[in-house]
Amino acid sequence: MFKKIASYHAIVRDIAKLALPITIGQLGLVLMGFTDIVLLGRLDTLSMSAAGFGNAVFFLFILIGIGTMYAVSTLTSISDGEERPQQSIPIFYSSLYVALFLSIALMLVNYVMGNYLYLFRQSPELTALGKEYLWIVNLSVPALLFFNSGKHLMDGLGKTQISMYVTFFGLALNFILNIIMIWGYFGCPAMGLAGSAWATVIARYVMAVMMLFWVWYHPLILHLKQQTIEFKSYFLAILKIGIPVGFTFFFEIAAFSIALIMAGSISDIHSASHQIAINLASITYMFVTGIAAAANILVGNFYGAQDKAGVRRSGFAAIFLTIGIEIIFALIFFIFKDELPLIYTNDAAVLVIAPGLILLAAFFQLSDGLQTVAAGALRGIKDTRVTGVIAFLSYWVLMMPGAYLLCFEWDWGIEGIWIAFIVGLTFAAILLLYRFYKQTKFNIIQFTDET
Repeated sequence: MFKKIASYHAIVRDIAKLALPITIGQLGLVLMGFTDIVLLGRLDTLSMSAAGFGNAVFFLFILIGIGTMYAVSTLTSISDGEERPQQSIPIFYSSLYVALFLSIALMLVNYVMGNYLYLFRQSPELTALGKEYLWIVNLSVPALLFFNSGKHLMDGLGKTQISMYVTFFGLALNFILNIIMIWGYFGCPAMGLAGSAWATVIARYVMAVMMLFWVWYHPLILHLKQQTIEFKSYFLAILKIGIPVGFTFFFEIAAFSIALIMAGSISDIHSASHQIAINLASITYMFVTGIAAAANILVGNFYGAQDKAGVRRSGFAAIFLTIGIEIIFALIFFIFKDELPLIYTNDAAVLVIAPGLILLAAFFQLSDGLQTVAAGALRGIKDTRVTGVIAFLSYWVLMMPGAYLLCFEWDWGIEGIWIAFIVGLTFAAILLLYRFYKQTKFNIIQFTDET
């Protein structure tokens, strides 16, 4: 697909071409959650908070499944680079079994978690509503994973626009269903918070059906099905590559969730300021995850073609592109640190604390972006186990103990939490960048079926 590219300029162009639809699609998913929160906020504050709480618990474990499905695009892009794109068909078949297996396991985990939400020390009313919301959206787990199965198949073949179109259709459908089911229109009873949860479930299943239908009847897939195919199972290969990615996501999200609890333990004002800064960083992070996904695909393609120079150049092109984009976002954060919090609140106390955290977020996002893209490039050469170990060490051995120490023992306050973020993510970025440099510089890459 992307073989024998001569210049970094051409590689950056192809990365941007792959990354842009992925980024837009991911922003669409973020906007879906944003829509739910905003509409429920018009109903009442408790429902809005319960939805946010329920979603946080839901995605804590579901990200293990979503991360695992990234192996589909890795294996597909490698097969394409090997000039065996027809092998994407059995990869896709196997991914459906993986999605089913993970759906059952993760739904059981969330069902159990629903009985222990009191451990998060929220109010009894919020805990009860959060449990109701969680148990309903838990039904959408298969839809999310089957959608990602089709998405990563087509992403691995370079057709990244398809999931973007499906996502924005789902966004529109979710918005309409929320209005109908929260307040009760067109004969539907007013269901409040539960209505929003059911709207999300329905939208996700429609997206999954659309994605799988579109994939299966896409002209490229129809063409590949007519070719000679080696019908081997990739079930274990997907788990072997993907499970470390899934736990990498879990380690990161769990760490940020604990950090939010730490900020809240200082005061509600500090919690609100923290959420503003982290939300702004999350928006810019969507651009980086698009580049990381594109690096995974492009590096995997060169890996399949056994082109070590292409692997190295495409990985570093993604890293250089990330540095340029993150510098732009950092400048925006520096220049508009006082104006950006006004998007969220007019609370004078929050407006005093938030600008300082946004300044720290400018540094935070550069390290976060580099470690994310380096991990994406490593996924392209099926190097995921070490990535998972680095994530655990960075987040749970260095960052979280450091955050507690700086914030509470050394009395640095909430700024201590963010400084620990920067240190932990910088540590991860340095190790992952060196890992990619080492693997590609010294010809350590082995073009075999082993991860």
